[in-house]
Amino acid sequence: MKLGFLASQVNDVEKAVRYGFPALELSTSAFDLTVDSSSRGSALAEVKALYAKRNVEITALAFYDLAWTPAVQADPLTFYRRVFDIAEALGVKVVASMSGFDSSRSWKGNLELFKERFEPICAHAQERGLKIALENWMALGGPPPQKPGNFGGGPAIWDALFEAVPSEALGLEFDPSHLFWQGIDHIRALKEYQSKVFHVHAKDTEMLSEERYRWGAYAAPFRFRIPGYGEINWTQFVATLGEIGYNGGIAIEHEDPIYSGDRFDEGLQRGHHILFPLVHPGGA
Repeated sequence: MKLGFLASQVNDVEKAVRYGFPALELSTSAFDLTVDSSSRGSALAEVKALYAKRNVEITALAFYDLAWTPAVQADPLTFYRRVFDIAEALGVKVVASMSGFDSSRSWKGNLELFKERFEPICAHAQERGLKIALENWMALGGPPPQKPGNFGGGPAIWDALFEAVPSEALGLEFDPSHLFWQGIDHIRALKEYQSKVFHVHAKDTEMLSEERYRWGAYAAPFRFRIPGYGEINWTQFVATLGEIGYNGGIAIEHEDPIYSGDRFDEGLQRGHHILFPLVHPGGA
């Protein structure tokens, strides 16, 4: 396992080195996906060389645009192929993704849409030896009525997605924070879906008792925190990753409102302080 954080710029590699992270999950927002990837081979080679020189591994490319970008929703395969080209050029094997969700369609209609989109995407990924890791974020929040912006959810929804597209290339970017606030046992889910865990997000959850009392599951009765500053037991979580034989990337997804703005890097450092000894005992 290697600890990193979700980064949005290529030069975040310097921040990784400065704070002692041996890895990064790099967002595809760092690249221009409106042009064909084959036209920037030399630029990608330079990026790969830079990361090798700094001894920082890119454990996954994060491509979440399907959830909210109309151009990607209109022609997803073209954009995923461009992302796959970048992944191959950088030597990255995992592409983190959203499943997408069309709120104008029914549950059944969305499963059909998911199948229509991801059957060819996963077939193309499998041909190239790549993995698609779906972020388990449901994108709920706000007063009723509300509909998800992404399938996310929990085990029953994952089962439906994997049944719709039964591909070895399709799995999860497992984030315990999205399960914790729903009352879903994230440790049990981690064990039961271990063969489908292709990448991991490290994000904590702090429950807000007053909001929960007034709204229940609505209006987000929680807030996301840096690992160690919420209610998830990270020693247990990392130990379970080791138990199931997980050997991929663990990326801090920093959405902590306390350590935002000018304190953003402080949040990364605090997360590193909590997780690094668990993920890399002895500084390995």
